[in-house]
Formats: sequence, structure tokens, C-alpha cells
Amino acid sequence: MTAPGRKVRIGIIGAGAFANTHMEQFAKLPNVEVVAFHRRNAEALAEMQRKWDVPNGFTDHRKMLEMPGLDAVDIVTPTNSHKLYAIEAARAGKHVLCDKPLAMTADDCREMLEAADNAGVIHSTNFNQRGNTVLGRMKRYMDSGFVGKVYHANIWWGMSYAADARPDALSWRLRPESAGGSVYELIHVFDMARFIGGEVSRICAKLETHQKSRSFQDAPEGFEVKVPDSSAFFVEWRDGGYAVMHTSFASRGTDSDGKTHARIEISGEKGRIVSDGRMALQGNTGPNGPLVQLEPGPPYPQPYERFVNAVASGDKSKIETTFYDGYKAAQLVDAAYLSWETGGWVDIPND
Repeated sequence: MTAPGRKVRIGIIGAGAFANTHMEQFAKLPNVEVVAFHRRNAEALAEMQRKWDVPNGFTDHRKMLEMPGLDAVDIVTPTNSHKLYAIEAARAGKHVLCDKPLAMTADDCREMLEAADNAGVIHSTNFNQRGNTVLGRMKRYMDSGFVGKVYHANIWWGMSYAADARPDALSWRLRPESAGGSVYELIHVFDMARFIGGEVSRICAKLETHQKSRSFQDAPEGFEVKVPDSSAFFVEWRDGGYAVMHTSFASRGTDSDGKTHARIEISGEKGRIVSDGRMALQGNTGPNGPLVQLEPGPPYPQPYERFVNAVASGDKSKIETTFYDGYKAAQLVDAAYLSWETGGWVDIPND
């Protein structure tokens, strides 16, 4: 908990391109101040400091963690470095917001969760698509009884990173050590499934690599792609019902804003609700009839806001997606790969 009237002081570990999105979110909040950046490249670090008027810069994250008055860190680095930074930050007594995926395996996520809990710090996985898509607004309708008991849900999220469609694409998305293609990079869908229907009891997966060799802006010579660029998952919820999910880096076409957004449809005993574009909703509840436009409601709180408010108040219950949620999503990813290897269903531990 911070002193009354004092802003939460955050340092960003990994002040690269993605840190700009985080800075835009923090800039909307009145009770936070980003006071330090970390980046190993000193020149790029200085440029980011100038851009955002951040006074303190570090090329060594451990020096940042020693900074007096620093309350928390936000980790915005490649996934395979999250474990190191998060555990060291927690042991230094800093609250931790970490980008998704939390780590590259569920076992690593579990270690991060245990380290943060043992240190007594507030921790959050940045599953921002609950607020960055229409899903959080759909969940408000679900919580009000609009669909009743959920029977089934469909989640589709696709985009193209093919060489001719996205010549500017960087290679990290399709490298197993840094992103894991359409499975790990779009891990959001596993969090969405848990958000909609609760814990998953088992999963069956189909994974495919359509473009097995391609070049990238940062790898013009190209390389063999060893991760899926499209994936399909069938999950069953522990409390009943199921979801079908499809993610793709091989699907062409965009929405009107030039991006692609998750399409979500949820059906239950009383009604049905579907996403219709970026933030629009349609639905029907009660007597059967045509879908009608629904008022989506106010923006759904992002993890950035929840994290800052939790640190400011010392109340970890304000966090919606802790490291535990990052762990459970990673558990589903690991099980999806095992399902594809074995050709069948894989049970998810109830832990």
C-alpha cells in the first residue's frame, strides 16, 4: 500500500516497442507514475526516456530493482525472459505486472507464482484482451443472467503473417523459444475460455504449420518454421459445457480498422450473445427471436488499472488475472501440444 496521496511508482523492464502500449495505458491513470525504464541497449533506452519523459534509465534490471521508492515493475520483455525478471523482482519486494504469456511452460509459471506468493507481493498477468476486446462487456451480460447456464462458446481469432501479406513481420512470433506461433502467442483464447466457463477439465487440439519455410524482415534468409501457424482446440469445462476455439496466423483479411479482432459467441439455457465487430454486441434472451443490438456498456477495466489500484490500496483482491491465471492458461497450452502429439484428449489437473 502506498502512502495516501502518493502515486504508485513503476519501472518498466523491457522498454521496447510494446512498452509504448503500456505507457499509453498508464498515462490514462491519475494514481501512477512511471519513474524508470530498463533496456539493455543504452541508445534505444535514452530515446524511450526522451519520448516519455521518464527520468531514470537502467541497462541492468538489478540496478532498477535497487532504486529507492520503486513500488512495482511492469515486465514487457520476450516471454523466455519473464521468469528471471519476475522472480528477481518479487524477491526484491516489488509488485509485478507481467505481459502474457507468463512463461513458456506451465512449470515455469508455477515457479513464478510461488516466488511471488512467498514474497508477499501483488502479481498480475497482463491478459488485456478481457478489456481490449468486447469479452469483458459480454461477461457483464452473462453475470446478469442474460444467457443463463452456458452450454457452449465459439472463439475465433485470426490474422496473416504470411511473407507477402506482412513483409514487415518480425520472426519472433514464429520462433519456439520466444512466442510459439498461433498457440502460445494467442494464449489469450485460453484465458477467454476460463473467463467464460470456468476451469477446463480436458482439451483436444489440432495444430498445423501451413507455411513451413518463410522469410521475415529481420531474417531475410528465412528459416524452417517449427511452430503452428494455425490451431484448433476443443475444451470441456469442469462445470459443464464446452468451447471451440480457432487461432490462426495464416488467415487473410482484416476488419475495417486494418486489424483483426476476436469473434466470440456464447450460447446458454436462456439466451445467446455474440460479438459483432470491434466493440458491438448482439444478443437474444428469453423467448426465441432475432438477435438485436445490445448496449456494450462502459469500458472493461484493463489489468494495468487493476494492478495500479491493487498496489495503491494494498488489496490484491482487486487483481482479476494473477500469476495463477497465467499458470492455468500455460497449462492448457502444454496440454494442447500433448494432445496433438498423442492424438487424443488430455486431462487438466484441478489444482
